[in-house]
Amino acid sequence: MPEEIRAVRQRAPTPEEEALHRWFEEQEKDPPKLLEEGAKRIISLVSALFSVVFGTLALADNPLPVYLTQLPVRVLGVVAVLAYPVALLAALVVVLPGAYRYAVASRTQRLAAFRALMRRKVIGLRVALFAFALRSVAFAALFLVVLWG
Repeated sequence: MPEEIRAVRQRAPTPEEEALHRWFEEQEKDPPKLLEEGAKRIISLVSALFSVVFGTLALADNPLPVYLTQLPVRVLGVVAVLAYPVALLAALVVVLPGAYRYAVASRTQRLAAFRALMRRKVIGLRVALFAFALRSVAFAALFLVVLWG
């Protein structure tokens, strides 16, 4: 028995649906700039401040400077050094493009794809900000321990 073919009526899109469609088209052309700009700023700060931490922890003399033998300096140095690549990688997650599949005509799929994109970028930026803040606090404490140690 052949399948039954049913006619489907389609209504004209509402102004809100049209606005949402135009907004998606704009987002496809130009992804969320603020998140990416924030991630780029973190990448540049991480790259620039890497040398400051390594300069503080530099092995200049033999034997080691006294402050490098202190446990707080070593722990804070390790935290500061390890937080850098975490912040850098998380910020790169925000900046690098991702592949999302959806039917262009499906508003539901487009919205789901956009939400997945935003979720990935927001989580990446939050992780990058947390790691950068952790690094900043660890470096400030490290600097204070070295100065007053």
